[in-house]
Amino acid sequence: MRYFVTGATGFIGKRLIRKLLASPDSTVWFLQRDTSRARLPDLLAFWGLSANAAGRVIPVSGDLLLDGLGISDETRAALAGRIDHVFHLAAVYDLRAGRAEQVAANVEGTRRVVALAAGLGARRFHHISSVAAAGMYPGVFREDMFGEAEHLEHPYFETKHAAEGIVREACTVPWRIYRPGLVVGD
Repeated sequence: MRYFVTGATGFIGKRLIRKLLASPDSTVWFLQRDTSRARLPDLLAFWGLSANAAGRVIPVSGDLLLDGLGISDETRAALAGRIDHVFHLAAVYDLRAGRAEQVAANVEGTRRVVALAAGLGARRFHHISSVAAAGMYPGVFREDMFGEAEHLEHPYFETKHAAEGIVREACTVPWRIYRPGLVVGD
């Protein structure tokens, strides 16, 4: 299987890639800002890869905040038709971050990744959302619920809900949404 992952350096993303690489026939491309290149040796070690096996996990220069994710036309052409699954984990998770920063990453970033998945002809889009997409809904918020979200005044709740809406309404690739409530441990 061939994967493209955003948010690969985060808590969940690092562990997801390690799981994906457990299959010997997997190749993972991941979005990486140029300012994060120095982290690659530590990531390879975390994923259990030597520098010689690094061809199974390939950084793609770009940024969630840039048009087209900042991915070069050459890289897009090389990946077109080759990606089975796009996993979108990149987001601003800091509840103290300002609204503009969260809209840029969580909403517009999601819009860009959805467009990338379609442009690459990916077979499936996986969006890692959050229970925050429910806002302050009282009671159980089931997986089949979305429009029932309430009290989305906090920018994090608002942007996680809006990002999920983009996937639900604009994603032309078959999609799945995951809403972790709390992530701890390994």
